[in-house]
Amino acid sequence: MVAAVNLRKVAIVLIALQCIGISQAMATAPKPTPKTTTTKKIATPSKPKKAVAKKVPLKKKVTTTKKTKVLAPKKITATKKKVAVAKKKVVQPPHIYHKAVPKRVQPSPKPKWPPVGYTSIGSAYARVPTGAELIGILSAMKNPTAAINSCALDPKNPSAPAYACAAILVGSTEKCTWWRISATITGIDPSTPTARVSLGDLTTFENGAAAKTIQTIFLVSPVPLQTGIRFTAIHALCGIGPSTDPVPSTSFTVASSATPTPSPSPSPSNS
Repeated sequence: MVAAVNLRKVAIVLIALQCIGISQAMATAPKPTPKTTTTKKIATPSKPKKAVAKKVPLKKKVTTTKKTKVLAPKKITATKKKVAVAKKKVVQPPHIYHKAVPKRVQPSPKPKWPPVGYTSIGSAYARVPTGAELIGILSAMKNPTAAINSCALDPKNPSAPAYACAAILVGSTEKCTWWRISATITGIDPSTPTARVSLGDLTTFENGAAAKTIQTIFLVSPVPLQTGIRFTAIHALCGIGPSTDPVPSTSFTVASSATPTPSPSPSPSNS
């Protein structure tokens, strides 16, 4: 215990000594006189302020559901002012009357001579027309005779008889006073359908015409119109001068026996 008290005292004494030493030193040292110093304020460049972008509030899109009526543009009609224009006097020139000059009528062209496709003996020519040509000839006739009308069935009078007919085109380099046409009419053999028999001979006299004139002569027979009738061995004769037979006229001679007959082309001849 004694030792502990002594150590405590020693420590207190040491602390006291330290305090004395400090105070003495502070007492002996002269007090420094403060120097007056002038201090200049240096203006430091102020840092540029950063530009701060202001946020502009965005306008909200306003969507309207209301339908807007679109009005059509109005038509603007400009009213033009009428300007009175003086009418010009139209001076009509005096009318000059000209005498009518008669135009010369061109004559119809002459047919080609000699005719093409005709059978000729001397100066006479003959040809059997085709079906189409015959129809055209009949349609061109204004007033066909009753004999020609009997060559076809009459739809208005079905009970009227119809007869077998044919036609021939004839012409001559010289003027013919009359024509004599002869032909043999044949038909189907009833016993042998593949064979043909003579039904009779037909002779027709017709008035002639001027030189280089094609005329149509119809051959009307008394044979009833039926299937298989043919006019064969046709022969045309150009007559000059008076005829001993009546003109026009037609005669038919019935065949005495059925004999096969050929069918040659028509042959004209001069009298």
